Amino acid sequence: MPLFKILIQLFIPVFAIYSCNPCKNVDPPPSNYRAFRIVSKIDGKDLVFGSNKVYNKNLIRFYSLQGQDTTFLNYHPIKSSGIGYDSILMVKLYWNPETAYMQLSDGDIDTFNVTYQSRPHKCFPTLTEITSFRYNNLIVMESNGAQELKK
Repeated sequence: MPLFKILIQLFIPVFAIYSCNPCKNVDPPPSNYRAFRIVSKIDGKDLVFGSNKVYNKNLIRFYSLQGQDTTFLNYHPIKSSGIGYDSILMVKLYWNPETAYMQLSDGDIDTFNVTYQSRPHKCFPTLTEITSFRYNNLIVMESNGAQELKK
């Protein structure tokens, strides 16, 4: 019986602490994914998806460089016809380094400059969010949930 009382005395505080944890139902921090449409600067037509495509979505690469090391960034196409688009590319931009590249074809490489801000968060070690995004040194505005990269 004394062992049972000891277990109960240990279990109740642990259960109380866990059940009062303010972070247990908190959504994870933003993933720093960005939605891109690569469009013609002349007529705004999609250059990756649809009948006017110029670039093959399977050959596009997003990456960053650090010295001699190349880190390929995660990306995938998403069907988004619900917002009027054939599709978009979702790219995860990492917080370091702050320069990333998009290679559309062998001779066509563009630059992303990304500024991040880290701040403490009560439920996560730090929260890092994108505060500024530039494409080929131009600010890109978001339209219907995606950023249009004009070529």
